[in-house]
Amino acid sequence: MGATGSWLTDFQRTVTRLFFGLPASDGFLLAGGGALLAQGLTERPTQDLDFFTRPGANEVRLARDQFIAIAGEHGWRVEVIRDGETFCRLLVEGPEDLIIDLAMDSAPVRPAGSSTVGPTFAPAELAGRKVIALFDRAAARDFVDVLALSHRFSKVELLALAREVDSGFETGVFVEMIGFLNRYTDVDLALGAVNIAELRTFFAEWSTELEAGG
Repeated sequence: MGATGSWLTDFQRTVTRLFFGLPASDGFLLAGGGALLAQGLTERPTQDLDFFTRPGANEVRLARDQFIAIAGEHGWRVEVIRDGETFCRLLVEGPEDLIIDLAMDSAPVRPAGSSTVGPTFAPAELAGRKVIALFDRAAARDFVDVLALSHRFSKVELLALAREVDSGFETGVFVEMIGFLNRYTDVDLALGAVNIAELRTFFAEWSTELEAGG
């Protein structure tokens, strides 16, 4: 689909564009699953949007206040679930329910990417961050997303991008985290248009290659 934001829902596109129209959004980038969708890197649906800013840029609470105000103008109800100086989670109730995370994060390692809904982390950095997510937590959605990313980036590229994002990335630990895939049933992994057999085969082969020093 390319960088069209086509895999985001209509409401998610509306909310994202609205957020990036706020003065306080300067310095923020769309991250996470929403950014992967906006860049056409995955088809896995998401119910949350992550907006990250870097230290020294606009404050999370200022962006929170401006977003809550404009959401109210659109008739959406907003509940503050978590609130802090560097992280805020909002539940937005509109045409659909949506979780919004506003957070202070480390500065991007690459220039921002562009999409029809607003600025995102660069596609390559999104790939590296997703591999790090699998390395850190190995959630079902991480396996699904990394498989999708493997259609755009080679395994060697994915590992290099992970190290670019986090110098603490260790191949041995990554192999251990890949093993967590066995905890998930096919139902757990049925997130969007994913071929479960292909997913399991891909990670089994990658684990074997890495254990062999590949």
